[in-house]
Amino acid sequence: MKSILISVLILVCNTNYCFSQDNTYILDADTGNEMDDFYAIVQAIITPKMELISLNSAQFNSVQIFVDSIWNGNKVKNFNSVQISQNFNEQVLKKLNRMDIPHPMGCETHLGYAWGYYPTAPVPKSPATDFIIQKAKKASPDKKLKVICIGASTNLAAAIETAPEIAKNIHAFILGAQYDNESKAWNKNEFNIQRDLNAFDALLNQIDLEMTIMPISTARPFEFNKKETLRKLYEYKHPVTNLLADMWTTINAGNQRVMWDLALIIAIQKPELATMKDLAAPPENKKDTVHVYTSIEVDKMYNDFWKSLDLYLLKN
Repeated sequence: MKSILISVLILVCNTNYCFSQDNTYILDADTGNEMDDFYAIVQAIITPKMELISLNSAQFNSVQIFVDSIWNGNKVKNFNSVQISQNFNEQVLKKLNRMDIPHPMGCETHLGYAWGYYPTAPVPKSPATDFIIQKAKKASPDKKLKVICIGASTNLAAAIETAPEIAKNIHAFILGAQYDNESKAWNKNEFNIQRDLNAFDALLNQIDLEMTIMPISTARPFEFNKKETLRKLYEYKHPVTNLLADMWTTINAGNQRVMWDLALIIAIQKPELATMKDLAAPPENKKDTVHVYTSIEVDKMYNDFWKSLDLYLLKN
């Protein structure tokens, strides 16, 4: 009888509906900014390697937004970047029939002031930061809350600055910055980090926070070709794949696209497809070391994405 029960438990835990805390994540996405967020979100939701307990929207404010009249097809007048991300997040969830996944809106503004962050500077608040705080307080240093930021890390940094005691209970996965493997130098002059440099610095100054970073220099080789990608996606004739194809032209992406965000998601889901090292953190910050993805298996990641779609569509 005992052996039968064990066999049943093993069978159940091999289905898509049995998740351990080891593969539950919060995903923070600036979905309104670029189209690779859509691919990353879909990959995160459709594979049994990962369960999202929340899909948060992230802001992607830029000085250029207030100079140009158009940003990626969006008129700048009355521009609210986090609301755009929120709307797209809900659109993806509806296509996937996964509106059951919590999807709180993130902060509208960056952490602190444009000239820096310090203890008396303002900390933005949002439903997303509240959600992170709530879940992190239930976590522990042994069973950490895992938060993935594929855009600005505003929501996570604001949550920790609001409740510093939660830092030890969180493992942050960040896409951003550049790292030179030869000179061993960091460069923060990169889109995601520049959307909230204060937030990234605040996280790197949290000694108790575990951080894993995928520099954009590591993700850069992971490119999709527009013509080939759209051909494959439209052949499926499914609402989800049609959305992914449509977004390539809705949000300006060119003929070749680096799938930055997708690279991080697959690296987390399939650790064997990426090389990680513990490296010195930027010297201007308080942390000594961070986990860093230094290389990825580009072809295998590409095949994994299409295999994930194939398996999902067979069941849907």
